[in-house]
Amino acid sequence: MKRFLILLCMMVSFSCIYAQEAAENTQSNQAEDEYIEGDDDTSGFEFGTTLAGDQYIRISLGVDFPMNFPDFSSLFQKDKSQLKIGGIGFLGYHYFITNNIALGVDVGFGFNVSIGSHVFNYVPVIFEGTYQFTKEKFEFPITAGIGFAWENFNSQHYFPGLVLKLGGGAHYRVTESWSLGLEASYMFMPQFCALYDKNAENRMGHYTTIDLVARYIF
Repeated sequence: MKRFLILLCMMVSFSCIYAQEAAENTQSNQAEDEYIEGDDDTSGFEFGTTLAGDQYIRISLGVDFPMNFPDFSSLFQKDKSQLKIGGIGFLGYHYFITNNIALGVDVGFGFNVSIGSHVFNYVPVIFEGTYQFTKEKFEFPITAGIGFAWENFNSQHYFPGLVLKLGGGAHYRVTESWSLGLEASYMFMPQFCALYDKNAENRMGHYTTIDLVARYIF
């Protein structure tokens, strides 16, 4: 009987030790699982950070204001401006080569109606560099670009037309993948007609644009 009690006590002791070790191993495994799940959680995305290798698709729609046909103030006077306020839109792709600098290309379409109800159409292709700084959920891109355009007015074509563009804006990062904002830019589109016809006159087109912009970041 005494030996039986000793054996029973030893079995109970070993059982308690085994149960304690099993409980400690279970708690350790649960902690590791929670740590791994926390690593995979994407809810911790930090706004205000852009990394080299990030890309975005840029979509913009806006209005353009001719500034020198014959002058900017004539836009707001009836039958005084040679070109009326028009519309413009762009679709582009951009790639961040550093945390703050992106390179890309925008392809657009713009139009303005003349005083004689003729339409000036142009299709610009602009290669742009962007410097962007951020503050929390706000993004502030500054851009400079150069490119060419196909231009048409009253059945007369001009190609290639030079395009220079400077701009800046403010965006709000709505989600990890989308931002919305406003941008303003200056475009210079000259036509060197005298190079092709000695009797023609060169035309220097100056435009200001205001655009609503959406960007898809990936």
